[in-house]
Amino acid sequence: MKKLLSLALAGLLTFSVGVSCQKSADINGALVNGKYDISKINIPTYTTDQTLDITAYAGPTTANYAGSVDTINEYHYQKLAEAGFNKVLALYEGNGGKRDSDPYQWIKNRSEAAKKPAMRSLAEAEKFDVKYYVRDWTFYGLYKELHQTFGLPKTREVYERVIKDMFSEENPYIYSPAYGGNFAADEPTIQELEQIAWQVEFYNKYVREEKGIDAEPMINLYPAYVSSGGLSSSGYVTYEEYIDRYFELIAPMVGYVSYDYYPFVKEQYEGSYMKTSYLYNLELMATKCKETRDSQTPVELRTFMQSVGDFTGLRSMSNIGDFRIQIYSALAFGSKEIIYYKYIDEKMHDADSDWGLLSYMTGEYTWGYDCAKTVNNEVKAFADAYLNFDWEGTLYNNANPMIDNANFKYLRYASTSHPRIGKFTSTEDALMTYMKDKDGNDAFMLVNFTDPYFEKDNEVTIQFKNTKALLMYRLGQKVVVPLGKDGTYTFKLYPGEGRFIIPLK
Repeated sequence: MKKLLSLALAGLLTFSVGVSCQKSADINGALVNGKYDISKINIPTYTTDQTLDITAYAGPTTANYAGSVDTINEYHYQKLAEAGFNKVLALYEGNGGKRDSDPYQWIKNRSEAAKKPAMRSLAEAEKFDVKYYVRDWTFYGLYKELHQTFGLPKTREVYERVIKDMFSEENPYIYSPAYGGNFAADEPTIQELEQIAWQVEFYNKYVREEKGIDAEPMINLYPAYVSSGGLSSSGYVTYEEYIDRYFELIAPMVGYVSYDYYPFVKEQYEGSYMKTSYLYNLELMATKCKETRDSQTPVELRTFMQSVGDFTGLRSMSNIGDFRIQIYSALAFGSKEIIYYKYIDEKMHDADSDWGLLSYMTGEYTWGYDCAKTVNNEVKAFADAYLNFDWEGTLYNNANPMIDNANFKYLRYASTSHPRIGKFTSTEDALMTYMKDKDGNDAFMLVNFTDPYFEKDNEVTIQFKNTKALLMYRLGQKVVVPLGKDGTYTFKLYPGEGRFIIPLK
């Protein structure tokens, strides 16, 4: 929701260094010293009942997992909340349970083992208004566990029996105010989506409908760089066919699509390489969500981000720009939730940056925590404005017209122009997406789209048409900048930096 505030006094606004407000007697917003008089321009103030979610995967956990220390306490949940996280997706807890010859009793035993750490975590999460997603290692991957572990047939009847018992009225954690749901499935094949749809159907029936609990099953999909052999257990399938099947079977029941894409790879000679389908994946998901926008079951986009290096070849984080470019790129395509992989982690290598944000081996925080805290809170500072807008399309600029940025090259629906944009140049590659609110007002997300590993600043010049001033959010600060008659403004962006821009007439 947008409110318009006509400012008579420049002192009511806070400006960044170098931005001044000129007093003027002109009632039409005419030029004053070459700039429009912004005291005569309506400055919108946005409100919303939506939330920009930032999720810790995984959160503080129990002791004795591979030598971990116990971090489920008030201190660590307070630190989590201070860093801008409002959700926890459990990973390391919730396993165990005595084996039994009766598969249904065995499942019950495993579910019982998940309740104790869940109740401890929920109690701490509730103190800081954090939603916690329980990890029951039977419900998670149920589409595999039923047959592989318990020898049960994969039928709707079996799914319903297991889920009805798992989420009976005797389950204590589902009644916690901090309960957000249960992790249900991660990176399933296209064939497994049908059984996950049964899992979602019966979860919704016995948790949401029967008990009136506002919670959800969490399902996460493969990224675009996975081969057909990973997407399908039999026969060739394209990534788009995989996504289409999810939107057909599951998306209408959950109202979101989530996938994990980790873009930074160790490169032998240069030190870093950015996967080339990163923006393609964002664009595809944003396009699919846009297609549902006016339907009875609109679907929102949720995205994972890389915050650790690992044995698969993912590189370690090098600076705060690694966090920024992922978060701002995701927001550029309309993501409503950012999920960190990982928040808490073991020490993977000797480098401190491979620990995630919090080490579960020592309970100590790394420099990555400070990076996450800074970036999370700077994007939450403009969440109310951002959440009023929906992604519409994409523009970009190659700094060197003779060399294509591979990520730009694989965008399928990028535009070459926009009615509000004239000149668009940059000293490094720049991404800019455009959005609209329900009243038809424009907004843009501008991102310095160069690998932050190389620490390149970017000077971007954009000419805005029919625009007297820019309402901008930079590094968590709200800034209003008056423009000259030709509407041209030059932005200086740090590595990975993004800027949310609303042109004002």
